[in-house]
Amino acid sequence: MPDTHPHPYEHRPPRRPRRLAWRITPPPERPAPPNLRYLAYVGLALTAVIVALAVPYIVGYLIQVVTS
Repeated sequence: MPDTHPHPYEHRPPRRPRRLAWRITPPPERPAPPNLRYLAYVGLALTAVIVALAVPYIVGYLIQVVTS
């Protein structure tokens, strides 16, 4: 009598294609990721300048809206 329920999944490790050569030497060392600390400082400084320039205009606009 044939088996009617499916067989449970069995994991098989992947097989390397025969056309690819085996790596004899280990992969080269990757360079360290770049230091983005200075970029973060520049971004914070630009944000502070934009906020400092925008606040007086926003306050003036709100005063104009409230008093009219």
